[in-house]
Amino acid sequence: MRPMKPIFPKELQDNIASVTVTFDDGDVRTLSTRDGSGHHFFERFPVGDDDVQLRLDWQHLDSNGQPMLDADFIDRKTGNHRRLHGKRRQAHHTSSIPGAARRYEWEFDGSSRRFTVAVTWLASASEKADASVSCSADVSRGADRKP
Repeated sequence: MRPMKPIFPKELQDNIASVTVTFDDGDVRTLSTRDGSGHHFFERFPVGDDDVQLRLDWQHLDSNGQPMLDADFIDRKTGNHRRLHGKRRQAHHTSSIPGAARRYEWEFDGSSRRFTVAVTWLASASEKADASVSCSADVSRGADRKP
């Protein structure tokens, strides 16, 4: 079986300068990246006995054309990722809220995070210019001249 081609190509991901999240309480955070990953990561936060790691997954766009919000649940005592079943499975993928803004609401076990995502894209332009110069000269030897 051949691997599936990414929905959001790496070339476009490389054009993201930064991703900033504004939570409904006014807190603003810049998301981090990791080498070789197509994700932007939130800071971990506690929910029950777990630490939750949210990330925007640019390889999987939701039905609104926005990156899917993924949640990983990490056992705070062992540091191991928990299996995704039951309520964790339901909270693992969250689609954006339809509308003009890139907005999400993540919920799990009585905890929720509502926020808007702003992406700053890198823009580049290139231009090519060619120039050429020509000149000509008549050369005569001094001995060939008549006095």
